Amino acid sequence: MPPRDPEAIDILVQAYMTAQYDIRTVLRTLLLSDFFRSEKNYLAKIKSPTELVIGTVRLTKDFTFPKRGLREIALECRYMGQDLLNPPSVEDWHTGKEWIDTGCLVERINFAAQQVADVHKPGVRLIIDRLQAASPLSPEDCVDMCLDLVGPLRVRQVTREALLDYVRLGGELRFDLGKEAAASQRVSELLQLIVASREYQFN
Repeated sequence: MPPRDPEAIDILVQAYMTAQYDIRTVLRTLLLSDFFRSEKNYLAKIKSPTELVIGTVRLTKDFTFPKRGLREIALECRYMGQDLLNPPSVEDWHTGKEWIDTGCLVERINFAAQQVADVHKPGVRLIIDRLQAASPLSPEDCVDMCLDLVGPLRVRQVTREALLDYVRLGGELRFDLGKEAAASQRVSELLQLIVASREYQFN
């Protein structure tokens, strides 16, 4: 929903009043509305550092329980410009393009790529296992399946073509006996390219 869309706000207010202040009705109205599902809202909001970090950690499933290293993960948000529980002013953090500058963007991409680079992390292993079960996979199927398992993540055609160019260098994705490690590494490298994409930086 675009910020301060008067028509959308009126629809939600009307639903709220008609349902005698039942928030479930408001949420149902919102989620089923055309303005909520509008194409112009796709990739319209840059992920905050917290959203990026937590989303990536959830993808790799590395911290399902507290363990050593969790503090370092939390500090990543600070390095990207969002010091948790310490906003710069009473206005809270600014959002949008302010999350993306030359320093923060490099930090965001490096963090996400580093997380999916480890083929032993449970979430990465799960993606590899799903691809292995479906192999052999053409470059097109490999890219599409990875995008679906990461998100699902819709990408622009230029992004998809760049991902395909990489996968085509190695041909079909096959997990032949004795070559599982090499195939897993290819998947990891493809995942690194996906999380480095413009689309992964947006909601």
